[in-house]
Amino acid sequence: MLYKSLFLLVFANMFNQAYQMQTITCPKWVPGTNEVLPAGVTLSPELELKNRVRCYCEVVLPQERGCLANNVPKNLCKARTAAWVEDNLMLRENFRQVQAPAPLPQRDRMINIEP
Repeated sequence: MLYKSLFLLVFANMFNQAYQMQTITCPKWVPGTNEVLPAGVTLSPELELKNRVRCYCEVVLPQERGCLANNVPKNLCKARTAAWVEDNLMLRENFRQVQAPAPLPQRDRMINIEP
């Protein structure tokens, strides 16, 4: 995944210069408003994720539409959007597939048996 991002970054950078495409940058908004956060203020992880989703809807998608409207090849516009999504919205942790189910814990149970 990292190599794919680096490849897209280098490959897209050549075409960004040719088509004068700029990298996508998003402001960090104060939650629930249109004001930008002051410098040095950080958001909780949950609010950070909401901010990124808002950025995708309000900044990334309109830039992709504008890119396509400027007759830039569709694959370049889509690659720039995909690179932004991979960098900002994908899970960072590598979740491993477990081959065998986890063993169940041993529990002692008392059972009453009547004759």
